[in-house]
Order: sequence, then C-alpha cells, then structure tokens
Amino acid sequence: MNKRLVGEYEEFVYKGERTPFSPGTLAVVIFCTTLLIIATFTKIDISHLWFEFTDEGILTVTKKYSLIPQVPIVLMSAALLGARFGLVVVFLYLLCGFFVWPVFGFGGGVEYVKSYFFGYILGFFAATVFSGRVLSKRFGFRGMLYASIVGVLAIHISGIIYSFVLSLFKSSPYNPDFSYIFTQIIYDIVFSFFVIFLAKPLKYILWIAMKKDGKKQKRERKRYIREENSDLNKENNQEIQLN
Repeated sequence: MNKRLVGEYEEFVYKGERTPFSPGTLAVVIFCTTLLIIATFTKIDISHLWFEFTDEGILTVTKKYSLIPQVPIVLMSAALLGARFGLVVVFLYLLCGFFVWPVFGFGGGVEYVKSYFFGYILGFFAATVFSGRVLSKRFGFRGMLYASIVGVLAIHISGIIYSFVLSLFKSSPYNPDFSYIFTQIIYDIVFSFFVIFLAKPLKYILWIAMKKDGKKQKRERKRYIREENSDLNKENNQEIQLN
C-alpha cells in the first residue's frame, strides 16, 4: 500500500480525537436522541435462572425483570459522541420533554421537575460527562467497565438524592424500595457495559461520517501526495542513472 492510500486510510480511523462539529456528528446526535426517546417507551422482559438460599438449601428459580433501557442508551450516546455532544443529546431530550412531547418516563412538561423521577434525568448529565471523558481516554475493557459502573451509580444516586430533597417540600414522604433499586442498578450496569461494548466498533464506522475534513486534513493529504511524488521522482532518476 503506497503512502497516499495509507494517509487516506489513517485520516478516517478514529484515534481518540475529540468529536468534531460536523454534519455527520449532528446526524449521530439526532439518531441518539431519537433512540433515547424510543428507549423511554421500551420494556424488555428478561427471564433467567437464579439461585435462592433457603432453609432447605439452594433452590433454582426463574427470575424475571422488566428493563427500561434508558440508562444504557445514555451511556452509549456518551461512548459514541463523547462528553460534549453526549450532553447535547440529553439536553435535546430534556427540551423535547419540557416543550414538545411527554417523552419522560411518567409524563412531560416543565411541571415534571416536581416528580420524584426527575432527578434521574438530571443524573444523565453527570453520567454523560464522566463516561464520555473516561471512554475518550480508555476504550478498553477496564475503561468500559469503569464508565458503566460509575455512570449508572451517578444516575441512580442523583435520582435518590433529588427524591429525598423533593420530599422535604411535599406532604407525602419518599419511601424508596432499596431492594428494587439495587436490582435496577445491577441490570443497568450489565446492559450498559454491553451497549458500550457494541458502541466501540460502531464508533469506528460512524467516525467516517463525523470526521471533519478541515484544513489540517487537507494539508496532511497534500503532504502525502508530495511525498509519494517525491518517491516516484527518485525511482525515475535511479532508473535513468542505471540506463
């Protein structure tokens, strides 16, 4: 492969760069926002074997859980777009829920800030910033696991704190089911890691569209062309000398 082709190939390979502002990036932002809205109204029923410890011993039971894949999609957006444009996705989702359509889990409108569940949406911002920055530096197994665990915890902790603070201004107390919340956290971490793992090869594909063909890239292309022409001239001169 000659230097020109190598240069053109390397130009469009993701190498940990900051996501640029480009038409391709905006298209991915809209795609992720749409996916987040769809995830709000999607329920995935999961059944799997589980073990329970009883007085009679260890019993094998079938455990069932209904997953709403909002949290995994938020972290997938951060993985694809980074912290900066991942925040744009969450912000567009927030604006849509406030002023366009009730896309939140239990309704919409500005009045939703009085809902106990609004704190989880605020947690999307913190999780996106953290996970986006981690994955921009470390997109390996440890980085993906770290981003999944801390990102999910940031969302749930934000939701719990917001609910407790909001309950101080309401007559009805907030009585969370911590057993159910713990189950949610475990499933969210597992599925967040899975979608981030899938987002890694997807980002390499989408990077071709997001990559901005700016002045720097044009200069690099011209440099490779000059080097290739220079090598060809040298080869021609050597052949002339030999003849």
